[in-house]
Amino acid sequence: MGLAVLPQGFRSTVDLVPVYATVTTKTGTFATGLAKEDFTVLDNGVPQPIVSFAEAAQSISVFLMLDTSGRMAEARPRLFAAAREFLSHLKPDDRAMVGSLVYQGPPFTSDKNRLGTSLDLLPSDPGSPLWLALDRAVTALAAETSRRVIIVYTDGRNEDLGQFRALRVSEATLRERLEAAGTMLYAIGFEGRSLTTNIRALARRSGGRATELGRTDDLGRALAGVADELHHQYLLGFTPAVFDGKPHKLEVRLARPDMLVRARELYVARQKP
Repeated sequence: MGLAVLPQGFRSTVDLVPVYATVTTKTGTFATGLAKEDFTVLDNGVPQPIVSFAEAAQSISVFLMLDTSGRMAEARPRLFAAAREFLSHLKPDDRAMVGSLVYQGPPFTSDKNRLGTSLDLLPSDPGSPLWLALDRAVTALAAETSRRVIIVYTDGRNEDLGQFRALRVSEATLRERLEAAGTMLYAIGFEGRSLTTNIRALARRSGGRATELGRTDDLGRALAGVADELHHQYLLGFTPAVFDGKPHKLEVRLARPDMLVRARELYVARQKP
């Protein structure tokens, strides 16, 4: 059929836009065995030919960001245990960096021992500058050649710190950077607290999702579920009809009414050099 398959570690170029689609059944299980013909990708409402397609798990580069502020002091051992469980679910080709809302660990690596050490060295956050932290994660991921993902454990409330006020990042700026970079955002809320509308919208638009935990829910299981989802996504590639440097609305449709599909909602059609 002449269908190109995107290689492991593929990232967007000016010629090809990758769209990662999560497909589930109505009961929430991941749907497998779908073909390119089951999907339709619309760019500003216009169907696009899918020139590249893959169902096999693609490698990821993930920034795991944990809120270690004072309010999390008692939960710190449980929080770090959950983070270790997430790291244990990464594939050999996956790369990760761990950090908090203020502090950033060593560079991306696939070495799980080094990642565990990075966790041990994370100090307590003096506050919760969430937008600034997420903006920093987008920058850290920029040089990574695999699919770029941020996972943040937070209540979604941004509290600018006085010493970082000069570096303040607005939600609008963060949204634009996430969309331009094609970075997926997964937000997991503190147990028993509701995430803000803003962080939920950022996650949805990026193709990720927001998860709210009840007081007795298992954070480790929630993080492991994100890892499982990232390794069960379809990769759809198309070539934009125009390269105008503007944001374009994306929509992925599925010719299977018994299934649900989720993917990023926008991309930037970067102008060619």
